[in-house]
Parts: sequence; C-alpha cells; structure tokens
Amino acid sequence: MARICIVDDEPIIGIGLKTLIGDYRRFSEIDTFTDGESALSHITANPPDIVLTDIRMPRMDGLELCRNIQQRKIFTKVIVLSGYGDFAYAQKCMTYGVQEYLLKPVTEIELFPVLDKLLDMREAALMSFSHFEQWIDQMEEAIWMMDKARADELLEEGRKTLFAVETSIQLHQRIDDAIKLLRRKLHTREGCRIEPPPAKEDAGITSAYEWFQAEIARWIQQLSMYRNHERINVLEAALQYIDEHLFEEELTLDMVAGKLGVTPTYFSHYFKKQTSETFVQYRMRKRIEKAKQLLAVPHFKIIDIVAEVGYESYPHFSRVFKKATGYSPTEYRGLLGIK
Repeated sequence: MARICIVDDEPIIGIGLKTLIGDYRRFSEIDTFTDGESALSHITANPPDIVLTDIRMPRMDGLELCRNIQQRKIFTKVIVLSGYGDFAYAQKCMTYGVQEYLLKPVTEIELFPVLDKLLDMREAALMSFSHFEQWIDQMEEAIWMMDKARADELLEEGRKTLFAVETSIQLHQRIDDAIKLLRRKLHTREGCRIEPPPAKEDAGITSAYEWFQAEIARWIQQLSMYRNHERINVLEAALQYIDEHLFEEELTLDMVAGKLGVTPTYFSHYFKKQTSETFVQYRMRKRIEKAKQLLAVPHFKIIDIVAEVGYESYPHFSRVFKKATGYSPTEYRGLLGIK
C-alpha cells in the first residue's frame, strides 16, 4: 500500500485530514507535521507517495517545501491545500511540479478523486520503471555482445514506449538516467570501460533521442575497437555448452544463459533469432535425434535410452518422442525391423 504525508500548521486540521484519509483505506502510513521544515527532513529521508501540504506555515511554508521537493528531485506527488483562492498561489505551485491545488475546507468528494488519480499515476510509474529496468538490462547485453541489430530494435521500442515523454526536459532526464545505468552495468564487465559521453546540447525531443542512438552506436564501436573487431560468438559458445550438457536432465535455458553471462530473456531472443528454433525446440530435437540413433541399436533397452537422452521417466520420453516422430519408441523400433 501507499504512504502519505500531511503538512498543516493547525493540529486540528491535520488530525481531521488524517481521519478523513484513513477512511479512504489505500494508505498503509499517514504521517502528519505542523511545519514544512520538519516535514522536509522526513520526506527527504523516506519519500512518501503523496504529500498534502498547506501554504501558510511557520519556519518553512508550503511553497518553499514544494520548491525543495522539486529541487532535490524527490519523486513524490504533491497536493497543495490552501484557504487562499488566489490564482497566483496555484500558478507558483505548478512551477514547482505540484500536481493538484485544492481549497479549504476539503471533503472526500473533492479529495478522494484526486487521491485516486495520483495513486493510479504512481502504479503506472512503477510498472513503467520495471519495464525501464528490463529494457536497460537488454540494451546493456546488446552493447556488450556488439549486437547492433538488437540495439537498434531496442532503441526503436524505447522511442515508442519508455522515451515517449511530453517534454524535452523529461526526455533529457530519462536519457541521462539510461546513460548512467548502462555505463555502470557495462563497467562491471571485466575489461570494459566506456568513455563518458560528449556534452549533450539542450535539444528538442527528436534530436535528443537521435543523440542517444548515436551514443549507443559509439559505445558498440568502442568495444569493437577494444576487441580488434572480434564479436563474442554467443551462438557458438551456447551450442558448445548445450551439446556438452544436452543429456543432463536439468539442462535449462537459465543455466545456459548464466554460463554465458547474459539474462535468460536476451539469450532466448538471441537463440531464436540465430537458429529459428527456441531453446526448448533445439534441445528436444537433438535429444530425439540421439534417441533414434540409440533405438537403432538392438541390444539397447528402451528404459536405458530414456535416461541416456536426459528424460526422467519412460512415459514422459514416450510422449515427447511420439509427438516429434508420430510413433512410440516401440513402434519406431518396429519400423526398423527390431523386435
């Protein structure tokens, strides 16, 4: 559940708001403060999902609190609550990134729809951040493998989703975050050092993203020069490892990806693209081919062949074999003239 911080210099109003929001039942924590300074310390140390603040307060007023929250890049949604119906206050609040401005006295009829809206935005942002992390992982691997085609695919996907923001300021921030995360991840790889990017001019959305695309291409070129233009042959390494462990019952896509130092998602996409088969299809085909060879040897018992080709039980092996060939193992032997 979410957390909210209420800031109002009148304790009775703070208590009333806490009770009102308690009835809303979507917050696990509701903290109250009577001045902006003490609230800011708490917000900085443990950012809540939403801040609901008054304007006129001692020590630090609501406008100053909002300014500090924005300046410190604290990712929390802010609602300003004030008894002053002055447009100048609302206008000033919005320059500090405030999402909503409500007038006192406020009831659940005005407040609850606003809370609904901001919490929905929060949930969407959490989903977006999770997608962003996955995108960063895949892009880092594409760069490390010098897979420019895959990097271009991800950049096009990112343009349409993760980087499809409304303003150039938002885009520049997201690109800066991506650059920092990618460099940090790449630098954990042995022998990988990516030079810092050149200064980025304050450009519009289209040119900023083109700069980002060019920067990714530059990194791939850097790695290519460091390795004397020799790409890491992931497919060759993967097939070698799979063939060496093909008949081990527990061989999984995750195991192969782990040995190669890439994520299962990247390896799955890469393997299918290079072989036109999924990892599971390739593993099954190779095991069935081996099973056919062994079934052609009369003195091998079928029950022994089951374990030999990496299956845990005869029924499982028989189902897979018949699905792949159209015959049960016994029927297949019969076709070969083996009783």
